[in-house]
Amino acid sequence: MRKSQLVSDYGCIEYYFKDILVDSCKSNRNNLDSIIDTDDSDSSQTATSSALGSCLDDLESDASLLSLHTSSDARSEECFDTVSSSIHIFNRKTKNSTKNSLRNSTKSNLKKKYDGIQSPECIIGKICNNEEIVAGSSALILLDRPPNIPAKSIDEQLEHKKLYEQVIQNAKKKENESFKKQKEYLKQKLKNEERLASVTQIWNQEIIPNWNTMSQTKRCRDLWWNGLPSSVRGKVWSLAIGNDLFINEELYKSCVTNSATKFKDSNDCSVHCLEYIYLDITRTFPHLGIFQQGGPYFDVLKRILSAFVCLRPDVGYIQGMCFIAAILLLNMEELPAFICLVNLMETQCLKTFYTVNHPMMTSYFLTYSDLLKHNLSKLSIHFNKIGLTPEMYLVEWIYTVYTKSMNLELASIIWDNFLRENDSFLFQTALGILYSNETELLQMDSIMCAQFLTKLPDSFTSSSLLKSTALIRMSIGKKSFNDLLLNHQKNIH
Repeated sequence: MRKSQLVSDYGCIEYYFKDILVDSCKSNRNNLDSIIDTDDSDSSQTATSSALGSCLDDLESDASLLSLHTSSDARSEECFDTVSSSIHIFNRKTKNSTKNSLRNSTKSNLKKKYDGIQSPECIIGKICNNEEIVAGSSALILLDRPPNIPAKSIDEQLEHKKLYEQVIQNAKKKENESFKKQKEYLKQKLKNEERLASVTQIWNQEIIPNWNTMSQTKRCRDLWWNGLPSSVRGKVWSLAIGNDLFINEELYKSCVTNSATKFKDSNDCSVHCLEYIYLDITRTFPHLGIFQQGGPYFDVLKRILSAFVCLRPDVGYIQGMCFIAAILLLNMEELPAFICLVNLMETQCLKTFYTVNHPMMTSYFLTYSDLLKHNLSKLSIHFNKIGLTPEMYLVEWIYTVYTKSMNLELASIIWDNFLRENDSFLFQTALGILYSNETELLQMDSIMCAQFLTKLPDSFTSSSLLKSTALIRMSIGKKSFNDLLLNHQKNIH
């Protein structure tokens, strides 16, 4: 009988009997060798005979067990005849031999005969190494059942073959789809890299050298909208923010020196600011591991924030400021980052929130609520129903300019457009986020909404956000964002 037929007859059960027989043969042989080679005394011969009898009984039992499951193999039957003959001959010699002949037969003939008993291992080894065995558990459905289980009907065999073919087809289909996606991804990546190289060249050669004339052109604004190339981002940010306060290197060094001296005075209230700075830095972009103590940017970020507190004691340090300083540091050197930080804190919106100007903050919240109702009326009603106010999620977005609530790539693109459009874009972005996730938010309660908006999912992409943000109308009738804000300011005062 061919090896493939034997595998088909018994399926996977031969692996079980292989383990039983091979392990038993090896264990028994080791026991025999130990007894034979280490002890030649008269008393040990009795023990040897006993051990041999026990081993041979075990072998006879194993041979009988395996015989039940391999009766269809002619070579297997031949092997077991040899085993039975060896057992019979050895028992007869053991009864009639003298002590010396027992010792000799134990050390020579018995080892030779016992070696011959291991032939079933070779048989099963051939079965296990059969090239026709199909890898993977899916192919097991094609194998015939063991003899003690009713055989498959023809219809069942056809059904199993059909199922197996379907599994193979699905696997191939999935593999092809994965290959197509990978190919499309690489194609898109190459296209993006080519576009990025082209856009970078335009920024470096045309826009940045002629900033005053080119920055307000339609071509520049269109390129700006989709995000700046990382290689020019720091330079463009510095130009967009400007330096109306005329901060220079000498002033920065003076603030750094004064802050180091000032913080040594334990009685000074500024010490508390330093403690807050240390605490906040350790929580700044922890996944990057560069701003935490021992990281390359820990001391740099600490110097910038300490110098700012020294320069602007009226503002001091407010939690969240470290994220603004950190994202500046990721795109420019230390001095430009400090200059941008100081000038940013003079913009109307950030100054309002960082100085905690409650009437002005209320005006911003009311203006935002008007635009939310105008653009997303269903969501506005839902938020009012569950008691979710703008303060519950908008404050952190403004304080950190979205750097804490989303991944850095997406936050950087928001920064690009915030520095182009100024304060109104912060609120337009907030509405764009709600627009993109309106369906999910309508199913949530206030706590779930707040948690979701505090940390947006990583699957939230820049393309979807920019598309949603572009659909938001920042005016109601003829009143622009600034007109609405001014009206609320007058009403509050």
